[in-house]
Amino acid sequence: MKKILLFVSLALLAASLCEARKLPKETLGTVNYEIRYKWGAINAKVASIDLTLNEGKWEDHPAYHSRAVIKTSAVFSLFIGADMAADCYIAQSDLQPLYFVNPHKKGGKDVRFTFVYDRKAKQIESTFEGVKETTTKNFPMDGKTYDLLSVIEFVRFLEASYNTVDINLLLGEDRYPGVLVYQGKDTEKFPGRNTDRFVLRLTGRGVMENGSGNELTFWRSTGSDRKIIALEAPVNPGFMTIRIKE
Repeated sequence: MKKILLFVSLALLAASLCEARKLPKETLGTVNYEIRYKWGAINAKVASIDLTLNEGKWEDHPAYHSRAVIKTSAVFSLFIGADMAADCYIAQSDLQPLYFVNPHKKGGKDVRFTFVYDRKAKQIESTFEGVKETTTKNFPMDGKTYDLLSVIEFVRFLEASYNTVDINLLLGEDRYPGVLVYQGKDTEKFPGRNTDRFVLRLTGRGVMENGSGNELTFWRSTGSDRKIIALEAPVNPGFMTIRIKE
């Protein structure tokens, strides 16, 4: 009888570990942001982002589908590119990324970055479809490598008890190591809001394509929706800020 009870207990434990990790309903849906460029007296809106998180599937895996639709202000489209959308799929079981694609224009031509997180091969296939050629790189799948969309969701659902976490961020055709640091509650940056503040410090490369700066700062709601209130990155010169629309 004891052996039967032990077997049943182990079976139930295994089933619970394999169950998809359901996120609270209030974390799903669309959040609207605006991107502003700040430098001295300049504080200009350059684009808007609709960031959506919903349940979905990726190759029969229960997943969360994160999609960012970026609409560029006409005046700044020459500097930061035309409108574009990026998609990623994140496994419900462990909130690890499964797939990321970012089609956009470079020099007026269509280009595309794609990351496939292959769990069977335990590697990440990075493909850049450029104007003249397509290049592919493989990175080991280590459970701590994220693209720009999945890292946002990682920050949303990371428990504040994790003071520092090693992160590898896929940017362009390369992977850059970094450390995500929880800096505590922030009640001053956004009056009337209580937020958790996180800083992602990268090694060897800036966040933006021009190579300036190496930090991303996140402010996350302390409410049950865990919305990202704002994200700030240094550029040369000034700062680029993504902030939730009120």
